[in-house]
Amino acid sequence: MLDNQMFELLDKLKKVNYETIDIDDFLDQRECDPFDSEWVRVYQAIEELKKGKEMVDTREIEKKAYITVYEKTECDDLAGYIADDFGLIADSIMLHYSDEWLEKVISCYKEAIIPYGKL
Repeated sequence: MLDNQMFELLDKLKKVNYETIDIDDFLDQRECDPFDSEWVRVYQAIEELKKGKEMVDTREIEKKAYITVYEKTECDDLAGYIADDFGLIADSIMLHYSDEWLEKVISCYKEAIIPYGKL
């Protein structure tokens, strides 16, 4: 289950039109509210759920996401943020964690759009 969903999202990541992204603006909006506080809220909820559970390592998924973005943009900050998103999404799938904001993030990736700002 995890592999198919993540494979589809990784495939969409290759289809993002990176040329239209203002990377500086993108990074600024990722580091400000509402995006940052929502991301941290979901991350903390997932970390709490992971305690005491055997989890599949998501580093390979994160690495693939990072490499895909870095090859297209040569921006390690952008690649790092997106890799973190993919780790968060993979963990949420494994934990059957559902969150309205995270679903919006996933929907963006399904549409080959990098999420940022107010979703």
